Amino acid sequence: MSIRDLIKQGEQIFIDYQKQDAIIDARLLMMHLFNEDYGWILMNQNKTVPEHIKQSYIYLVAKRTQGIPLQYITNSQEFMGLDFYVDERVLIPRQDTETLVEQIIKISKTKPITNAVEIGIGSGCISIALAYYINNLKIIGIDICKKALEVANKNIKMYNYQDRISIINSDVFKEFSLDDEPLDLVVSNPPYISKYETPFLMKELHCEPKIALTDDNDGLTFYQIISQDALKYLRNGGIIAFEIAFNQAENVSKLLYENNYKDIQIIKDLAGKDRVVIATK
Repeated sequence: MSIRDLIKQGEQIFIDYQKQDAIIDARLLMMHLFNEDYGWILMNQNKTVPEHIKQSYIYLVAKRTQGIPLQYITNSQEFMGLDFYVDERVLIPRQDTETLVEQIIKISKTKPITNAVEIGIGSGCISIALAYYINNLKIIGIDICKKALEVANKNIKMYNYQDRISIINSDVFKEFSLDDEPLDLVVSNPPYISKYETPFLMKELHCEPKIALTDDNDGLTFYQIISQDALKYLRNGGIIAFEIAFNQAENVSKLLYENNYKDIQIIKDLAGKDRVVIATK
């Protein structure tokens, strides 16, 4: 069977299972198995697929029909133009979160940001992207989940950022101590889905770590904790930056105001939805 015919077979299976983006997923799985880009697939589409790759392809297609996210199957996700290893231990990086990173990069052009903490580092995508685009930035990534830190560490090593990004296993700031100067930045994309919304999540989201998605409360728990605790470590004029759900801007802004932050800003994502709240100590 040729590469083209096998892709068509995969596409048809996805269509039968009413999967969106059937042709895209069918192509991406083939690209993953050959470790080649789509241009190579096109140039070689009439070549016969070796039997072991054919069997692997059908196996991966079957996993995809079960609702397993493509990123967990390929162990790869792009974020801010960078490639990251991902698996079931971490939340899949999303384009919405790029709004948070882009806003911090923008601020760094007029306001020095040299030392930071990320609460809930997960895959490491936010910290690594910030280190990549902001020269001389050093970051401490904190996560309560040891398994997530294993993935973060893998990505940190992949970019050779061991000297710029360190990790701590901690529940928010509990195991953190300030050894040097106060922080310029505290950033977080915390679990913000409320317990009332979790039963209605898309099927694929149930494959991602629940601890990274919901606080099992009203969705605001970690905004409150981080906002209060960050005051101990941020310098005067330091930045706190959160990703939020589209309907949380007012509540998160209120929490920041009640904790005496100033210059509170709400930033929209590319879809025009409230996505980021940033404030100054």
